[in-house]
Amino acid sequence: MDYNDKVIYPDKIRVNLYYLSHYSFFKDLEMIVCTVLGRKMMYGGEWI
Repeated sequence: MDYNDKVIYPDKIRVNLYYLSHYSFFKDLEMIVCTVLGRKMMYGGEWI
């Protein structure tokens, strides 16, 4: 539980806040395609 509270949760909040301020329909499509194909994509300056 400690790992979740100190590592996972803050990172999840950071990614979600970035998404809220930078969302786009085309980036969402790219995320879907990359997920289906099992590929990584550049998002927010990091590979996800």
